[in-house]
Amino acid sequence: MSRASTLTAAVLATFLAGCSSNPNGGDPAIAASRALFDAIKTRTAGGGAPGGAPLRIEVTRKQLDQTPGAVLQAIPDATQAQDFLRLIAQRDDSNPGTVEVWQSSDNLQVILRNGVLVGTKGLGGDIRSAEAATTFAGFDGQGGGGQRLITIDRTNGTAQTTAFSCDMTQLGRETLQIVDQRVPTYRMREICSYGLASFTNEYWVETGSGKMRKSRQWAGPTVGYIDFLRLKG
Repeated sequence: MSRASTLTAAVLATFLAGCSSNPNGGDPAIAASRALFDAIKTRTAGGGAPGGAPLRIEVTRKQLDQTPGAVLQAIPDATQAQDFLRLIAQRDDSNPGTVEVWQSSDNLQVILRNGVLVGTKGLGGDIRSAEAATTFAGFDGQGGGGQRLITIDRTNGTAQTTAFSCDMTQLGRETLQIVDQRVPTYRMREICSYGLASFTNEYWVETGSGKMRKSRQWAGPTVGYIDFLRLKG
């Protein structure tokens, strides 16, 4: 995620070069993750795919096993540049769901509540907060809807809260291929609107555990959509 709106391979390469130059210092989780991230560094150092196509790393089970903690892949629509986020904090509060803070390679953050995007930091036009209770209510496989209050930063330093009207629709069962595992999920589509403004999120929730394994979510008018895939954890 660049400072404006994306997860950039260029910043990723710089970050990883810094990690590899001091493998015994800094965050031990980052140092231990080199089995996964060194592959990205190798690709970015080569200048990318022919024709300027976005970089893609096919993650292996061995790489994930050697990477401590949870791993979340994120790909923004704006550039299709791939990044891997690590879980740096989680907490429970008075609202439903566990809040997780995920950090990108260039230290930007996305905040998920049980997989639903409820905040961003450092992307520009950030989501300061977003209600998720209505979304959770639709994860029972029956659909539903309601109001979602979403507060987004303006360019002048203020923020605007909008009451989006949202409808959740069940799209049926779908099996995802995540690295070497086949994961049964149910797929949901959430359409939210306020006047002429609208966005559409899609969620793939693992059957049984209720864990969000994949999603495509709107991160505000500046950033646009980001695709998330939970690879581990």
